[in-house]
Amino acid sequence: MNPLIILTAVTAPRDGGRTVAAIRPIRAADLDQLSTMYRDSYADGLPQPPDRSDGWINALLDGAEGPHVAQASAVVAGPDGQLAAAIIVTEPAAGSPGDWDSVIAELFTHPDHRRQGLAEELLGHSLHALHALGRTTVAVAVDSGNSAALALYLSRDFRRRADEDVD
Repeated sequence: MNPLIILTAVTAPRDGGRTVAAIRPIRAADLDQLSTMYRDSYADGLPQPPDRSDGWINALLDGAEGPHVAQASAVVAGPDGQLAAAIIVTEPAAGSPGDWDSVIAELFTHPDHRRQGLAEELLGHSLHALHALGRTTVAVAVDSGNSAALALYLSRDFRRRADEDVD
């Protein structure tokens, strides 16, 4: 696995651009589908160990990595009603280093729905929601080999925190 890079950004209101996706909050009924989409999204290698990945989404929503920020977490469903993309935001885990008040724990898109701008829509939604909640700074840990994720975050003014990168 490649080293993780910590990126941070200042939260901001939505830029007023055109919305291309119908974003909605995560519902309890979404959990099974979210877990399946998570595994499908990382078919080439899950960021979590296989024994941890099955319950990973439920654990995040239950606060395993810090309290879940439901207002900034969301999903997009495709035309068939199946979930197409999701973002899960938490508060930092207790004792976490850094000066951010929110963490993008997961942002993933089902392979059948990539390159449609869904992750960018969800990211914009979350940054706006966090800003509305009075949160000022959000962090995300990105696999250094995930060039698509790095490009997305850097395009939204996330900046590298070299002093806090994780092995």
